[in-house]
Amino acid sequence: TLPELEAEAAGLDNLRFVSMQPIERLPELLAAADLHVVPLKAGLARSSVPSKTYSIMAAGRPLVASVDEGSEVQRVIEAAGAGIAVTPDDAEAFTAAVLKLADDPGAREKMGAAARAYVERTASPRGVAQAYADLFESVARKK
Repeated sequence: TLPELEAEAAGLDNLRFVSMQPIERLPELLAAADLHVVPLKAGLARSSVPSKTYSIMAAGRPLVASVDEGSEVQRVIEAAGAGIAVTPDDAEAFTAAVLKLADDPGAREKMGAAARAYVERTASPRGVAQAYADLFESVARKK
């Protein structure tokens, strides 16, 4: 429960609990973190990509994701160079990945920039329009 988490975190000066925030603040809140986590249980990443994955990447922040091997989330993270994907339920690997990025500001900056560039290239309105234009052009060439 929240009160239990707050009690456990008492005295930590690098952690703050805040109440629900308006959606308009989402970009600001995402940009406030040094890195983000996307923890999914085994099997969940096979059928969906959490929307926060793209939001985090658009904010220019790296992520550590606990996702199924071969999932779309893993593919996107690796294609973008946007963070580290580990297998679900492997607490040691997850912790090691978080600590690795927490201890390496240069890697976080590089991965965050790569994440942002990937979203701009592939998921922004301009990127999606370009993908459709490329598709239509390839279909037209085949006729």
